[in-house]
Amino acid sequence: MSDAQRCRRNGWLPGTWLAGDEGYGVTVIEITAVGERYILAKRVSHKGETVNRYESLWTLSCRKWRKVKP
Repeated sequence: MSDAQRCRRNGWLPGTWLAGDEGYGVTVIEITAVGERYILAKRVSHKGETVNRYESLWTLSCRKWRKVKP
């Protein structure tokens, strides 16, 4: 299943915030676009610290993601 399919299945649309931990601290992202196969997202925070990043292609395969409030 592609990242875009996973987003559609879970109802994750642009503007959705997700949190996940790959073992290095929780990262929070905001989905900015859901394409045919891929998603664009920007990192909002990492380890509780605000991160100002531009959007980029993002994979959801490396973490167990959960929806969080902005």
